[in-house]
Amino acid sequence: MILVTVGTEQYTFNSLMDWIGLLLKEGMIEEEVFIQYGASTRLPDDVKISKVVPEGQFKQLISRSSAVIAHCGEGSTLLLEEFDKPYILVPRTVKFHEHVDDHQLELAEDLENQGVLVARSPADLVKFLKLITMPRSPLSFNEDQELCEYLSDRYPSQDYQKLLLVCSSGGHFKGMQGLREYWQTIPQRTWITFKTGTTQAELSTENAFWAYSPTNRNVPNFIRNLYLAINVLRKERPQLVMSTGAGVAAPFLLAAKYLFKSKVVFIESKTRIRDLSLSAKLLRSCKALDLLIVRSEDIVRLYPEAVYIPTNHEHQSLRFGLNDVQIINFNDTVLISTPRNIFNAEARKLKEDFRQLCQDEESFRKIIIDMSHTEFMDSSGVGALVSCLKTLRQSDIQSGKLEPTELVLWSVNAQVLSVLKMTNLDHIFYIEPATRTNRAPRHKNERSPNKPNPFSKILHRLYGFLIGIPILCAIAYVMYFFYPAIELDPSLPVHPSVRSFPKRIIDIFGALVGLSFTAILFVPIAIAIKLESRGSILFKQKRAGLMSKPFGIWKFRSMVKNAEMLKQKVTNEIANSTDGTPKNSDSGKFFKNSNDPRITKVGKFLRKTSLDEFPQFWNILTGDMSLIGTRPPTFGEVGLYELENEYTDEKMTEWSRLDVKPGLSGVWQVSGRSTVRSFEEVMGFDLTYKRNWSLKYDLWLIWRTIAVLFERNNGAV
Repeated sequence: MILVTVGTEQYTFNSLMDWIGLLLKEGMIEEEVFIQYGASTRLPDDVKISKVVPEGQFKQLISRSSAVIAHCGEGSTLLLEEFDKPYILVPRTVKFHEHVDDHQLELAEDLENQGVLVARSPADLVKFLKLITMPRSPLSFNEDQELCEYLSDRYPSQDYQKLLLVCSSGGHFKGMQGLREYWQTIPQRTWITFKTGTTQAELSTENAFWAYSPTNRNVPNFIRNLYLAINVLRKERPQLVMSTGAGVAAPFLLAAKYLFKSKVVFIESKTRIRDLSLSAKLLRSCKALDLLIVRSEDIVRLYPEAVYIPTNHEHQSLRFGLNDVQIINFNDTVLISTPRNIFNAEARKLKEDFRQLCQDEESFRKIIIDMSHTEFMDSSGVGALVSCLKTLRQSDIQSGKLEPTELVLWSVNAQVLSVLKMTNLDHIFYIEPATRTNRAPRHKNERSPNKPNPFSKILHRLYGFLIGIPILCAIAYVMYFFYPAIELDPSLPVHPSVRSFPKRIIDIFGALVGLSFTAILFVPIAIAIKLESRGSILFKQKRAGLMSKPFGIWKFRSMVKNAEMLKQKVTNEIANSTDGTPKNSDSGKFFKNSNDPRITKVGKFLRKTSLDEFPQFWNILTGDMSLIGTRPPTFGEVGLYELENEYTDEKMTEWSRLDVKPGLSGVWQVSGRSTVRSFEEVMGFDLTYKRNWSLKYDLWLIWRTIAVLFERNNGAV
């Protein structure tokens, strides 16, 4: 039996319920499941459930279980340490309305450093169930000797004869037990805590009162506890009141300070490593604390008046980690985890791992790409996902499978999802909705030294909200018009030109000027095209834009009507490298023929003068292109891009040229676009622009483009 417990929090933990339901549906949990669901409202099918389980019965369930999946509460952790059972913790987060704050995320990081397994996504649960025998040293909960010595020096027992100890159950109670060396020296002690089997047994010989629970956002219980505080304080008259935290402490410490003039000491939990708890902040703002003790240097830097007492043990990173498990199979399903970033090198490795997986003799029904640890990816990452899909489909065909192997993405975070949506890959890949509630560690990304502006985050979220609402979506379109990068998550580390607002203003101005000339020239060009050949005046073709985002590029038609059907009969001169040696790897990635028979007489003139490209000013105005950028490839060309080929010292891939928005002109244009005879030259021009980009460089290229148009031998065809 697998035991799942969410504790007694008054908040739902529906995310965990969804994860368990998904694993049951996928056949990754084959044992009986018992769930103590607390306040959760979405429950899996075919499981045994109970809202609350008494402590004695709960211990029996742990003894009977083969593994335990629990929320990351201090009480749950301490209780599970008493049993020789494999367990994993799932931290609650305020993001999904599972807790009042993100303390459990902090606690999870602290426990991970001590070797405790923490699941931040359903894939972590899968790895845990598969690798359930991971060895780990037990946690230690020793006496807090240094803190006891400090308290003895500051509040000696000869001066303080009456002490009130206030804490909740679980970890806060254990924390108070760790101060036994100090509080045992004070003869008259009174306890305030929650009534559980553990607290009753431990305090059987102590003077104890039971507080009302739950306390978070529960006004009736706050009032009851305040009434209890007044009665206990009036009766006991403690000189010193000490608390190890939790919301239950607030009414007792406030009453002790302002009604009975006691000394008040608040000891923050060891697991608070970044900021104070809400109860500590409340008491501090009310100036109810005579002494605030913290266990983290980060917190004492935020609150200099606090006293920092280090913990007894230094954390050493023992993370065997679930992160170290990259590929795991479960029955007829295989799960492959992606790294934190998918850039050039990581994209190559992902493609190679996936290729080897598809070459294995074992046949799989489903392949899951777990992206719970992936924060960012660029065009090479997009290319890796596309390559994985192509490799899988080719493998299915070669093996003669009647049913195609399913390819599913799990735990896609907001940054990566914004890329998938922009490129329409969210319609090609199935993204499992039950896995969208992964909870990443709260660390900074080394690749993003500049933290996103909070205002840009607000605008991005506002855009995402408005775009799906009728009528109001017009506001979103206006926002996109002035700043197309608004559709991308602000924390995504894209090329600086993508988010350059001055570049966008230059594009809008240039597009309006260009469209003015296009309007003047449209009628004579249209008449000339129509007089020579049948067909439309304008030609629209699907091209790959930023990160392979699809868009329709506009041109004046310069070829015969059925040009695309005749393309295979025309020799591609790019199939030969610069030295004339055939190079099949280039074939199809870039098409060019200086004497293409499909080009009409009018079309040859339009191409020579670059007038055929004037309608692209509309693409610039709509934000799909820029005045200056890289050459926009067709999807037929992009489909042949390889991740293995390396360019420049940064070992960029062929997909890297898509990190920049395509342009009407660029380095390739001013260098004689039709003199190019190898794909390496195209890559060289595009990556040169990517490396050297600046507004000054853009303005110089605009000037060079205008100059080239009036040169006799401008290299245009």
